[in-house]
Order: sequence, then structure tokens, then C-alpha cells
Amino acid sequence: MTTATAEVERPNATSERQNLHQAIENLSASALERLMHYIEFLRYEDRMEELEDEEDLAYIEAHKDEPTGPLSEVIKDYEAQYGSFTRV
Repeated sequence: MTTATAEVERPNATSERQNLHQAIENLSASALERLMHYIEFLRYEDRMEELEDEEDLAYIEAHKDEPTGPLSEVIKDYEAQYGSFTRV
């Protein structure tokens, strides 16, 4: 989980965890198996978010020295070179 999406631990998190442990202990075998699959999915989802963040940071780093400018200037340069730009 990234810093931007990190959750803050709530004051009653300990009692919530205890309630969760108790609920898990009372699950049937098939429900416990489904829970484990869901946990695997959540871990996968978190990892995909981390990889996307890493990819975004790498892209930003690779392109940080590219020139930038206002879109209006880009359009003006385009129209000067190619003619009128039709806006939708």
C-alpha cells in the first residue's frame, strides 16, 4: 500500500481485530476457503497498485526533462504549421 493510500489505524482496531479473529474461528471449512481466496485477491490487488505506482514514478522520472508548455501554445504552433485545428 502506498503512502497516499495508507490507512490510519483506528483507536478501536484492536477490538475489531479480536472480533475478526472470533468470526474467522466460527466459519465453516468452505467459507474459510472462500475467505482465503478473497485474501489472496486483496493481496494481488494491493501488489498491482504498487506496481502501477512504480510504473508511474518511472515514467515521470524518464520524462522529467522533456519540455512542457500550455496547450494553447501547442495548438497555435500546430495551426501555424498545418492549418486550422477543428475542436470537437
